Amino acid sequence: MLRWRAVLGAVVAASTLTGCTEAAPEPVDPFPHRPYALDVAIVDPCTALTEKDRAALQLRYGSGGTSHGGTSRGCTWPGDNGLGYNLQTFDDKDASVAIAAEPTSQVITLAGFGAVQSSPPAQGTGLPFCQVVLDVADGSSLRAQLQVTPLAEDADRRTVEGTCAQLHAAATTMLENLRTQQGQ
Repeated sequence: MLRWRAVLGAVVAASTLTGCTEAAPEPVDPFPHRPYALDVAIVDPCTALTEKDRAALQLRYGSGGTSHGGTSRGCTWPGDNGLGYNLQTFDDKDASVAIAAEPTSQVITLAGFGAVQSSPPAQGTGLPFCQVVLDVADGSSLRAQLQVTPLAEDADRRTVEGTCAQLHAAATTMLENLRTQQGQ
């Protein structure tokens, strides 16, 4: 009889514990649903700005390169007005890794995409700098950057907010150009 009470007590305790446990919550996606996906494996970053776009931004032709062991491709467009733009692909890095990468990081929405924006002062000059890491596909991202250089006529009057607003406009153009190229 004592054995049955012990078994019954164990069964009741196990069923009580089982009934009280909750499933672990699924991780919350920090970004909104994407308006479309871009395949960064086939993106040529230097084609993200057309000749007309470059002229409007007073940029010279972009120069491409690779980094991160060749898994990341980028393009840098130097400007005649003291501004420099960069676009880089990450086909093995989700945009969410940038959330805590920098003290100024914040989640934003840009052209319908979730993104992480950060704006630390530019290294060496302390001038405004802004970057956005865009969530363009599962497990991959695009990073767009704009840096003010000392050659900018109004470099000392530039603000981070104004620099980020300029980057947002250029990045929106880049996304639309890449979308068109991929037939989205």
